[in-house]
Amino acid sequence: MVIDRPEIIGGRIRLLREALGYDQARAFCQFVGFSDQALYNYETGKRRISLDEAMKIVAKTGASLDWIYRGVEYSLPVHLAEKLRQVDA
Repeated sequence: MVIDRPEIIGGRIRLLREALGYDQARAFCQFVGFSDQALYNYETGKRRISLDEAMKIVAKTGASLDWIYRGVEYSLPVHLAEKLRQVDA
């Protein structure tokens, strides 16, 4: 199993945030329980998100660890996969 580079993982986190309608990073941070700086570091690829922090995203959004770390779409709930495709188009 290969885990993607931090900047790719960060791009997925940003895509998820936008797909869920959080144009403002601060609102997403409050929703999942991150600091603004932590989210910035994750989204820009300055730091790879830890398992504990990724689990916060999983618990709040329904995204999967497989999708966050490896981009495995089939592990996502259908409604979330559709939202991500709409934003990514």
